[in-house]
Amino acid sequence: MEVDLTSVLTHLNKTIMNTTYVILNTTEITDEDSVIDFSQLSNRNAGMLRYSTDGSKALVKYRGDQPSFLDGKTTYTHAEIMVVLRDTDGDWYTKAD
Repeated sequence: MEVDLTSVLTHLNKTIMNTTYVILNTTEITDEDSVIDFSQLSNRNAGMLRYSTDGSKALVKYRGDQPSFLDGKTTYTHAEIMVVLRDTDGDWYTKAD
């Protein structure tokens, strides 16, 4: 079976561009009163999240409508979150080996 690489890349690009990102304090996820519903996120559990270098923040992502538990949170497009993650002076940057 031959795979159409152009179709695969087009689909991947659309998926990435339709993803919205939110940075949360880790406590918003770990508190026993947490309202985070992982079934509404692309990250299906806390172990799938990306955490800041000091572990105080976590990055969640979703596609489509914003889950109500993220109302009032700052949202980022893929391009915007990449700027945050690649900032060498920021909380997310880890130097490649």
